[in-house]
Amino acid sequence: MRVIEDKPIEGHDHAVLRVDGKRVGFRALDDNIIGLERCPKCHKENYCLAVLAGVCAWCGFDLNKGE
Repeated sequence: MRVIEDKPIEGHDHAVLRVDGKRVGFRALDDNIIGLERCPKCHKENYCLAVLAGVCAWCGFDLNKGE
C-alpha cells in the first residue's frame, strides 16, 4: 500500500494523504501529525479520537507504518 502526499494548497496548514487515489487523511505541516480519516484497509471512517493517532480504531491499520 503506497501513501501519496498531495502538495499543500497555499494558505492551508495541512497536506492531503491518498492511497490508491482516495483521500485517507492528512499531515499537519507545522508539527507533522498524521491524521487517518478513512482507513484504506477496511474502508471505514475512523473514530474521531483515533484520527490524530493515525491508527484505525476498527482494524488497527497504522498510517505511520503504512501497514
